[in-house]
Amino acid sequence: MTDTAQAPPLISPKALSDALAALGAYAQPPTAAQLAAAEFAEGRTGLVARLSNAWYGSALAHVMTAELAVAQAGSDTGYRHEAWRAADADGEGIMILLHYTALRLAAELRIIGEHLPVDLGVMGAAAGAAEALKLLLEVCTVRSMDDPRAAAVTTNLSRASDQLAFAAERIDTLFAAAGDVASIISPPRS
Repeated sequence: MTDTAQAPPLISPKALSDALAALGAYAQPPTAAQLAAAEFAEGRTGLVARLSNAWYGSALAHVMTAELAVAQAGSDTGYRHEAWRAADADGEGIMILLHYTALRLAAELRIIGEHLPVDLGVMGAAAGAAEALKLLLEVCTVRSMDDPRAAAVTTNLSRASDQLAFAAERIDTLFAAAGDVASIISPPRS
């Protein structure tokens, strides 16, 4: 991933399904007939997107568990570079992947926030900070004035500043409501 125009070819549904099986994501891997039926129902790109996201989630859970074990063992953290190597990402490609990661994070936090019965300010602050990060990383991926996104750099920087101010406001509101934030978000002790 060295250029936004160079997208890797779609991985076959069978290969993704096999990877999910190897990660232990299936109680029983789908048969060739089941994969064919799913591809017919969703289309190839839809099925590949679904399986890729399932693989991403499963792999992310495995990465988190492995990193925790390594950190608890006091080992070096140089292994994270393997993610960028596997994605064939150079400096610019890493920035693009980080922007995509922030985009996903901002979207997920927004969805979670919309479904909360009450937000004491923490989720709103996290969503605002993630949105600001997404905008800032998008600015970082613009490499020339020929990039169609170059015209939005000033707007995105302004929006990022607004989102960070919103996040800070949510935190300030939470502190104003109660000096001891932990007492609000922690269940009472019996």
